Amino acid sequence: MPRRVAQELLGGPIALVAGVIALAACPAPATADDGGAFFAGVGIDYQTGPKSQSCRGGLLFASAEAAPGDLTVAAIRYEDSLLGPGIGGFANAGMTLAATLRLRVIGLRTLGDHGIDTWRLRAGPELKLAGGSTLGAYYLRLHDDSPARFDAAGLELSVPLSSEFSAQAGSSYGRWSSRETTAQGTVGGTLRAGARLLLLCEIDVGRNVTTTSPSSSSGGGIGSGLPLAGVLGTKESSAQSQTDRRITSTAQLGVRFLIP
Repeated sequence: MPRRVAQELLGGPIALVAGVIALAACPAPATADDGGAFFAGVGIDYQTGPKSQSCRGGLLFASAEAAPGDLTVAAIRYEDSLLGPGIGGFANAGMTLAATLRLRVIGLRTLGDHGIDTWRLRAGPELKLAGGSTLGAYYLRLHDDSPARFDAAGLELSVPLSSEFSAQAGSSYGRWSSRETTAQGTVGGTLRAGARLLLLCEIDVGRNVTTTSPSSSSGGGIGSGLPLAGVLGTKESSAQSQTDRRITSTAQLGVRFLIP
């Protein structure tokens, strides 16, 4: 990787915030006594959105969880039908504040091969509910190298329906810097299809739809902080969202191969 690209990825605002949270939440090495867990692996993604925009991505990731919290990091390579190819860095960190409460910070930074520079930062609390469900609230900021920026707030609920399958649902409201607004709903799921295989899915539907989460994130821990690598909602697609008020949708699919 060229030195300039590495410096920009590590020096951006997302990397800075994620690094601070990681230091606070980084778990100790997993042992049978402390109940910690560590996984690494590879993944592939596909995302499609309005006006036939699509994105394919591959990633390397590592995910750890112990008493202080959980942390997932990933390196991403993607190919977008409008923006072209690029690379990305991802971090998802949860820090335990109380027995049923965590603070979660998610960051995504992408650098396109043709100069498209974008970042997302999402942060908010997560509350553990009865039966293993998790209710989260978040604030999202999206920005790229155009004058446009996007701010949103939302709620997400994650419910384990079985030991292998967890469902997510949420809603959000956002505003572009041009004052155009978005309102949308999200449904998703995480399926443990085997000892070392995870399947992820997320669908967003609404007005001026914009992907609000770079991962199936609610709940934290192994299998829920693994990123979906799509970059829809940047540059050309953000300009489109500011003027298009139709009901549209995005869909993301991901496969993760785990190495315990």
